[in-house]
Amino acid sequence: MKKYILYTLLSLLLLGSFIIFGVIGVYKTENGIVLGLPDYERRDVRVTPVDLEILSRADALLHNESAWRKAPVPDCAQSEKLDLYCALERASVEVIGHYVHRQPALQEVRFAIDDRYRARWTKHRLIDFNADKATSFEEVKSILEQATSTVKAKLSRYKNQQ
Repeated sequence: MKKYILYTLLSLLLLGSFIIFGVIGVYKTENGIVLGLPDYERRDVRVTPVDLEILSRADALLHNESAWRKAPVPDCAQSEKLDLYCALERASVEVIGHYVHRQPALQEVRFAIDDRYRARWTKHRLIDFNADKATSFEEVKSILEQATSTVKAKLSRYKNQQ
């Protein structure tokens, strides 16, 4: 009986730490309250050619290191030099006319950062990764390249499934 209580308490403690540290959470959906990752963190989200355009435009906006800004700015519209977040925001506005925070193109960039540089962000993947003292311009460009490659591969899979 004591082992059961101990295991139950340890399980609850472990679950609580996952929730507190953002590994999983409690979310309200149309199907009720669920425990797990929010839908926007699912990697099987459907991309479109528009996402490829957004990534291509962001890459063009960061055409060389002199166009890149390491430190975040409060208002992307007022900045000539762009960090990763601002480049993606501006690209979104230019391509679709407005910014969508969880646009699949931006999610693919976030996933690429998760895959390669998880230790370089705490709250905001795009801003924290870009501003991290260890992050170079080449790494920012590499992340955009990885996200672009992922979107192209998904679009190709969709085409092959038709």
